[in-house]
Amino acid sequence: MGFDEYAPGLDILKKFFNSEIHFYAPGIKSYETEDFKNTGLSSFPPVSITGETCSLKCEHCNARILKSMSPAKTPDALYEKAKSIYESGGRGFLLSGGSNSRGVVELMPFIPTVKRIKRDFGLKVISHLGIVTEEIADALSDSGIDSAMLDIIGDEETIRRVYHLNASVKDYENSLKYLSERGITMSPHVVIGLYHGKIKGEYNALDIISRYNISSLVLVGLMPMENTGMEHAAPPPLDEIGRVFLYARKKFEKTPVLLGCERPYGPVRFKMEELAVKTGLNGIAYPSEGIIPLSAGMGLKPSFSYLCCSLIFSEISI
Repeated sequence: MGFDEYAPGLDILKKFFNSEIHFYAPGIKSYETEDFKNTGLSSFPPVSITGETCSLKCEHCNARILKSMSPAKTPDALYEKAKSIYESGGRGFLLSGGSNSRGVVELMPFIPTVKRIKRDFGLKVISHLGIVTEEIADALSDSGIDSAMLDIIGDEETIRRVYHLNASVKDYENSLKYLSERGITMSPHVVIGLYHGKIKGEYNALDIISRYNISSLVLVGLMPMENTGMEHAAPPPLDEIGRVFLYARKKFEKTPVLLGCERPYGPVRFKMEELAVKTGLNGIAYPSEGIIPLSAGMGLKPSFSYLCCSLIFSEISI
């Protein structure tokens, strides 16, 4: 795809978002370029309620993402972790954890503590969920959580073979439905290339998400990791990634669409970010060296934040 083919996406950004592009570097990891750096690893860290444990052992992750998170395996431990973040000047945290065999992150024992944390410290709290039950949705509706993030998968084979789940696309749509019915702020994620680097259910996932009222949409790329079934998987061709970006931009004209944390390393990483700018996405987490000047050179207006990119809706007015 040539630049002219991406132009409609950039036109949407200029029309509905005043040409603003947002860059994010939360304290999930240390980050620094010539144009932007974060202030420390306590500003917005990830916390896992299961430590490094996950029952699914997905082909693309094998629980390795959990290794980078701070463990808080009891409600009391979570409260103390939040207190430490608050006392060190942090802004909030990502609440996550591994799934059980049904694809559910077992948040229920921790939700009263989240409510207490919000009351006592006023931290931003976002949670990355698995499949959502009505019970979890009911509890989250009264928790004060700032945003619920969840991966949406639009292909049955991907659910079975990559996530090792006996679940369906409908289960993921129901997760959106339960959260939406309770007015919970949602920031769905779509992993591009999740099926061994191939585009398979991504367009269907975006179509499903478009049926619900969301606050932001986060696109991420398959990031091959050591000791996983996709360690040697190649990402989709760049033109296919660009088409997904543009489809999402057009589908969600008035909703912030971002390129999130997870994506491949190497030369393809910069190219993906370049595509995100050219197709008019609203923001990028941890931009590579050179991306911020590129966006400014295209007439866009960069801004910077240490929050999780999914919280963009709290920083802009549409």
